[in-house]
Amino acid sequence: MDTTTKPKQNEEKIKSINQRFLSALDDFKKYYVFYNKNPEVDEYSNNFQNSKNQLQGLSGEMYSLTNNIQKNIKVLADEMSDISKKLNIEKGKNNKYEKTLSGLKGTESGSNILISNTKEEYIISYILNTVLFAGILFILALMLPTKFSYGLIIIALIYIYKTGLFTTFLSIIRKM
Repeated sequence: MDTTTKPKQNEEKIKSINQRFLSALDDFKKYYVFYNKNPEVDEYSNNFQNSKNQLQGLSGEMYSLTNNIQKNIKVLADEMSDISKKLNIEKGKNNKYEKTLSGLKGTESGSNILISNTKEEYIISYILNTVLFAGILFILALMLPTKFSYGLIIIALIYIYKTGLFTTFLSIIRKM
């Protein structure tokens, strides 16, 4: 149904019927008076009957137009109902998609947290292994004769310095 031209056409028809109705009503009033004063004059009788028929015809046109408008309103109401149902279905889908999206965003945040935690655990394991290695070097230095022990202690200190163990260890301690 064309929803833009139908109302305009109906409005034009109503205006036309209204104008013709007013003219026919004036004729009816005039001929009613003439007919009632002189019922025996055929001309008045015919004019009265014609104006009466014209009013009934216009009334029938208005009734028919009103029925058509009611049918159009029903069709539009049915279409709006269908659109409303489809819209509700789409709203349900949208809510489902929004929940999925928020779950994915939550998963993304959880993944970032897990990655961050894993990095911290790796750094802590790295520091512990490095400290363990340096401790083994120190213990070996204590067990060996003095010439070798000084060398191992120097190697352990250089190793700790080069690996950045102290700065990494201090940054992790600050976070805790």
